[in-house]
Amino acid sequence: MELIIRRARSEDYEAVNAIIRFGQEEHAAALPTHFARLDRVVAMGWYRSYSDQMNKVIWVAEFSGQVVGVAMLEMKKSPSYEALVPRIYAYMNELAVSPDFQRQGVGTKLYQASAAWAREQGASSLELNVWEFNESAIAFYQSVGMSTLNRTMSSDLST
Repeated sequence: MELIIRRARSEDYEAVNAIIRFGQEEHAAALPTHFARLDRVVAMGWYRSYSDQMNKVIWVAEFSGQVVGVAMLEMKKSPSYEALVPRIYAYMNELAVSPDFQRQGVGTKLYQASAAWAREQGASSLELNVWEFNESAIAFYQSVGMSTLNRTMSSDLST
């Protein structure tokens, strides 16, 4: 069997949630002040909103009938400030691969499908956020040609 990248269907909801939950658990362990442990990371309404609009897509990677990866994207416009050049870009809300299928090219294929879709939609770039602790994700994104555009910094004021 070969890996298939296709648009998600309603019946993929549970599998998509299970895959994204692995990443959520990783984030909750690393940053418990920012991430909650949840059974359902992706709300059904949010999931459905992707199938209802042309400017959003969920890709799933399927191997032997099993969903093993997911990418969720949407088209966005830059804020309309005079200091910013108007542009349309794709924003990747999620890219996750089941732990048993990581480092086997699944993420790369999902990224490639996402980039192709973004180009077809007229995006000037594909953007996402990644947390500093997530060194493996940063290395992956760099391996597919992404680079750091900006950085969010924080001061803990609770102590």
